[in-house]
Amino acid sequence: MPIVAHPKLPSLSKLKTEDLIIADASSLAKEFHQELRIGLLNLMPDAALQATERQFIRMLGSDENILVHVYPTTVGSLKRGEEFQDYIAKNYNDISTIYASKLDGLIISGANPSKPDMTEEPFWAPLVEVMDWAMENTNSILCSCLATHALLKYYFNIDRELRGQKSWGVFPHTVANSPNPLIAGLDDSFMGLHSHFYDLPLKKIQDTDLEVLAYHSQAGFFLASTTDTKLVLYQGHPEYDAISLLKEYQREITNFLSGLRPDYPPLPENYFSKAAIPVLENFQKKVLLTKEQSNFPEVRLSELVKVEWRHPGKILYKNWLNILVIAKEP
Repeated sequence: MPIVAHPKLPSLSKLKTEDLIIADASSLAKEFHQELRIGLLNLMPDAALQATERQFIRMLGSDENILVHVYPTTVGSLKRGEEFQDYIAKNYNDISTIYASKLDGLIISGANPSKPDMTEEPFWAPLVEVMDWAMENTNSILCSCLATHALLKYYFNIDRELRGQKSWGVFPHTVANSPNPLIAGLDDSFMGLHSHFYDLPLKKIQDTDLEVLAYHSQAGFFLASTTDTKLVLYQGHPEYDAISLLKEYQREITNFLSGLRPDYPPLPENYFSKAAIPVLENFQKKVLLTKEQSNFPEVRLSELVKVEWRHPGKILYKNWLNILVIAKEP
């Protein structure tokens, strides 16, 4: 599963223990007949920037026969600390370099929403500029979560809607009866992970030329696409690490203790194994008694996560990579 990052990303050293080959182009280029060049527009805040790199690059290693060159970039309008400004300056491509490149596909990460109206977000103007460029200059755009909401707003004028309760956990999704190559090899149902406060009206999506490929009645749609796969739109998160929701759960406990949420957070659905429940219940009792979050059992709980979304996620990404390979053929 070979990956070449341009330039090299220091954070990727953590992936070398996962049978993912991180190497330079000269050492691998002669070994592979199929190569792809994919941009990664990372819009996540500083705290999640490097984890997001690793998550998507792990997914791009889903086909051992394809050498993937990854070109990370971001937009300058996002507020960042000095440390990450320096990190990006050293390890990311300027967006003008991306515009001058010949990319097969572009991945656009989610972002941290700060305003009810997405068009008022600091990333909105540069994001839609990148989308317009990618529509004309790549074979496919793959969007994640908020980027999917942004694209549907920009191109289809579909507004996201605030959910009554966050879609949070791992859910069984019904797969469409469709010849779309993105879902080739999937079972009729697969487990997929969600984490979003906003949702998109299914009926409005169905009224476009988009095809909803995977859906859960409670969690919302997981994946939609144009029939030609020019647009690949994830509301779900096949790329998430095993501990991503665990980190979110810990953060929600902190929000409860600081008064940012009124209630102790519910558990993400179908995420923890049964063995984790007594550990979680005991910790909740301790927090409610002491009003402190000390000694959170992260290591123990990380061993009790049901990572049921990873395998179908890799099938989905492998399919996308092969679609891009076919699109390159004369």
